[in-house]
Amino acid sequence: MLDTDVLSRLVPLSEDSVRWHLSDDTEDGSAIDATCRVLADRVSTAWDIIKERAAANRQDDPAMHRMMLNLHLEGLDATPDGAVLDLYVSSRGIHDLLHARTGARLAAALSAKARIALKIAGCDSRLRWTRGIRCHHAVPVPAPAETDWNAIRVRQDAIINGHVDTSDDPNAGSTRLLLALERRAGIPYTTATWAGHPDGMVTLWFTPQNARRLIALGIPAAPRLGENGSHVGFTLTNQECSAFTATVLAST
Repeated sequence: MLDTDVLSRLVPLSEDSVRWHLSDDTEDGSAIDATCRVLADRVSTAWDIIKERAAANRQDDPAMHRMMLNLHLEGLDATPDGAVLDLYVSSRGIHDLLHARTGARLAAALSAKARIALKIAGCDSRLRWTRGIRCHHAVPVPAPAETDWNAIRVRQDAIINGHVDTSDDPNAGSTRLLLALERRAGIPYTTATWAGHPDGMVTLWFTPQNARRLIALGIPAAPRLGENGSHVGFTLTNQECSAFTATVLAST
């Protein structure tokens, strides 16, 4: 069944339909535009010819005819590895055809007719979508940099030792206390909530065992039980956090 839900997809390609991935600071913009115009014209003309040929040969090659009826050419990606077709696919079944022998035959026929090496974009959408699949060149996303845990530990130690300027951070005292408790005293917290109070109020929650250790250290806040569970909470101001941090560091 023909899928023409967006009539703009039936408009012939123009230079604006070509996504250029080869430019650098030394290239001439007008030359790129002219190249894109030639690419769009050649591929668009070849597409129309192949589509008409598929319709005329529908009896002998029904798969190609069905695919071309439900495949829309939206543009072209000019990449360092060659030109990649930018396609809108109406359904998962058509997408399966596109990434099988029928799609390979289409790319070969278009390449021969347009005299440009064209290919189908690699795409894993078949497992995620059933309709309205866009298959085009995806710009590679650089892998995220590995976390420098040693640098993080060094910065945490600097915060604990008071070597980092935190004068503009209203929660600096509680942050330093939490790091000191976990890194130096081995007392992890379970939850921390900040109240946005001018004095930097924070409520820290601990297991009963760790709460007893804090009381033994002389934490300047009365313990209170949570509404749910057995965790014990302590509410401190930013100034109290700073004072108790000194106590924690002196005890380790």
